Amino acid sequence: MYFFSSFWSQFGPNSTTFLVAAEVYPAPVRATAHGFSAACGKLGALMPAIIYNYVSNGTKFWIVSWFGLIGFAMTVVFIPDTTGLDLREQERYWVCIRAGRPEDYHGIAIHPRHLSLYETWILHRNRYYDPELDKQDKINELRQAYEELLESRKFEDDGSSNDDISENVLRYFQLEKQIVSREGESGPEKVIEV
Repeated sequence: MYFFSSFWSQFGPNSTTFLVAAEVYPAPVRATAHGFSAACGKLGALMPAIIYNYVSNGTKFWIVSWFGLIGFAMTVVFIPDTTGLDLREQERYWVCIRAGRPEDYHGIAIHPRHLSLYETWILHRNRYYDPELDKQDKINELRQAYEELLESRKFEDDGSSNDDISENVLRYFQLEKQIVSREGESGPEKVIEV
């Protein structure tokens, strides 16, 4: 019985307090918010230790039951499901949210499968989900990073590579540049999908 109850204690409260907090907060405030979440968990553990000195055993079980039910409801309503989401994708989402432009993000992080019930039903963040617009946004972001890389290589002739841009992305934009330059010389040609 002890191991069974310990499993549910670790599976629920501890994973909510420590694992979820490490994933759902934006990167610039992740450590602080994670610490705040842990502190709230410690306060939650301190409260029963104090309260249980003043109530009967029967009342203790009622307190545990109701607080457990409230914790379950708050977890279901407010915690997003980040299963399978890349942290970089979540960060793209949080950049738009923190800038006050939630309508500018169209990626998978706002698919209803990943949002909390609060974000879906109250904030309606899923209405901006559009995979095609997200694809164009990602291409534009990569194009900007590619152009910044080219600009930095003009000033740095050390031949260093950028870890943020893969070889496939570099090749894509190099081919795109060649196609655009050929179109300018001889008119539009048939573009081959890369």
